[in-house]
Amino acid sequence: MGYSIRLGTIHGIAINVHPTFALILLWVMYQWGISARAGLVGILFGTLVLLAVFGCVLLHELAHAIVALRHGLRVQDITILPIGGVARIEQTALSPKAEAVIALAGPALNLIIAATLTPLVILVAAIRDVDQPFNVLLFADEVSPTGFLLYIWVANIMLALFNLIPAFPMDGGRVLRAALSSFRGRLVATRVAVAIGQTFAVLLAIGGLLVGDYLMPLVSVFILIAAWMEGRHVAVESALRRLDVGQFALWDAGGVSPDEPLTHAIRGGPRDLVVTQGTAVVGMLWRHQILQHLNGGHRELYVRDLMDRRFNAVEVGDSIYDVHAWMQAANRNAVAVVDGGTYRGIFTSERLGHVYVYLGQPRARTHGTTLRSRFRRLRPAAR
Repeated sequence: MGYSIRLGTIHGIAINVHPTFALILLWVMYQWGISARAGLVGILFGTLVLLAVFGCVLLHELAHAIVALRHGLRVQDITILPIGGVARIEQTALSPKAEAVIALAGPALNLIIAATLTPLVILVAAIRDVDQPFNVLLFADEVSPTGFLLYIWVANIMLALFNLIPAFPMDGGRVLRAALSSFRGRLVATRVAVAIGQTFAVLLAIGGLLVGDYLMPLVSVFILIAAWMEGRHVAVESALRRLDVGQFALWDAGGVSPDEPLTHAIRGGPRDLVVTQGTAVVGMLWRHQILQHLNGGHRELYVRDLMDRRFNAVEVGDSIYDVHAWMQAANRNAVAVVDGGTYRGIFTSERLGHVYVYLGQPRARTHGTTLRSRFRRLRPAAR
């Protein structure tokens, strides 16, 4: 997302605004000040409308984020962009029902706002003696409280309807994937939603060029990129779930003994190490702890003096996706790999690079063993 300006936090979620948001302020100055010939008053009114609309966009993203939190997902932040908002929510395979609920939370919030404002819109129609329902929209361009009300009302309806289009990256695309994944699989369902999203983006761009609205092609570029990124992410996730961690674990000389002098253990350089006794893992020696003691005094230390006796071990058959997800959640750069309690190697963040190189090879796309995902077997071993 690049550099963003932090506005604050809500429910522990960082709220950011991207610097490119300033571009839409220039549009407000032109649209409300110059084009509408309303001068400074029009610019101030347009700015107020803009802030209110993007306040609704923020509420839309917060609805996604809060529902995601209730489903146990981590939410990193929400960033407001000129074309809308983006909530960075932990990417993981959800049940179809959970994914649909999270996706529908945003549009539902916008419809609630629109429904709340509807009695006021009806009142305006009655006061202005509007005989046709859609004629009330003619007052939306007014620089007045009526224009403000109608603009926000229409904006929330459009936000809900646009996001319910069944195509990625819109919320409707996630609902479509949730519906399809229950009987076609997550990868196939994602490909279908992505294809629809890309088709919609092309049609949107063509439509914008035909009517002379050059904002629509810009939005279509965002849709194309976001849809491609989602498809790529799910494809990589699917591939990582098919690969077992044992295939990429590093033997690393069988680990180090707790009775070994620290100077001897780190002769290959400071790094994360598995501490073993016989064939059993008894702890971890973390690189950052080693570096803290490289001041001359480390010559008197043994591995047992610094080893972490609380650790997690993963089975050789656990998927790389689940193992890496745990490493990120635990903020660990390495994990011991065992086979029924017998030490088999260490998997590090650096080894993940080898995995991506492997996936980049043609044979990685056509071969691979079907492996069990046993993330639930990751277990703390307190000693």
